[in-house]
Amino acid sequence: MTTHRETRIVAASSDRLFALVADVERYPDYLPMWKTARVYRHAGDVYFTQQEIGLGPIRERFRTRTELTRSTHIVVTSADRLFREFGIRWEFEATGDETCRVTVALTWRVRSPLLQRVIDLALPETARKMVSAFERQATRAR
Repeated sequence: MTTHRETRIVAASSDRLFALVADVERYPDYLPMWKTARVYRHAGDVYFTQQEIGLGPIRERFRTRTELTRSTHIVVTSADRLFREFGIRWEFEATGDETCRVTVALTWRVRSPLLQRVIDLALPETARKMVSAFERQATRAR
């Protein structure tokens, strides 16, 4: 199982960063590895997605469940057969008028031992790149 936690102060409001992370269908526009992301069902502050990620020649599709707690945290889980365990938890805390502390904690455990080795190597750097991409997007959109 691979776990990683990343915390950073970002020059954007917690509301702005929350909105960017919640907008999963835009992920392929600026996030590394994301090839497609489509919301196929909404139920209040919960939505369900079909996503595809890729790293080099490896491509995987999976479904997720995302639960939003407005402007404070987002929890993403998956019961997809690809994973033994999958979780992403985003936390947003205002630290000033236009700054916030963002923390992302990721846990990925897949059924394929080969794919797990790739994830073990790639996840920490991918998490850093994800937070950086959201940070760039937040400051670009102001």
